[in-house]
Amino acid sequence: MRNFNQSEIDNLISCPKHVSVPPKREMTLDGADWRNDAKLIASNSKDDVFSIFMRKNEDYPENFSIGLRYSPQDEPETITLIRCNGPHGDFNASIDPDHPHCFFHVHRASQEAIEAGCKPERFASKTTEFASYEEALQYFVKAINLDPKDVEKHFPSSAQIPLFPA
Repeated sequence: MRNFNQSEIDNLISCPKHVSVPPKREMTLDGADWRNDAKLIASNSKDDVFSIFMRKNEDYPENFSIGLRYSPQDEPETITLIRCNGPHGDFNASIDPDHPHCFFHVHRASQEAIEAGCKPERFASKTTEFASYEEALQYFVKAINLDPKDVEKHFPSSAQIPLFPA
């Protein structure tokens, strides 16, 4: 994988995007997790292709992950740019009760992690921006700058009441 500088990473996360392959209407159960995916394209460049992954544990719905991957045209590998997670850090609680994995948290790719040879999104920070999968999804679509029409169509907030119910 090539080295991305922090400005490139930040621009890839925040560039305007729209859905090219929508998620399924319902998540599907695969093993212990509910799953769904979607494909995106940068609004200003057909060359910048992204994918969204959405995972939620069947038994522990607070254990979830929603992320954005970038697929560079000239690279076989993808890079995870941002990932919103629920708490899943019981294994860290006895060592470090303030570890981000014990809380709702966000992983963002960093130049520092890439240069250290780690997963690009290795580092995480606690957040109070969301406290559920549904809230994290709404935070996520704003953070990645997804077209509002696509948000309304494919990722509506569960708090929204449809004007014309089906």
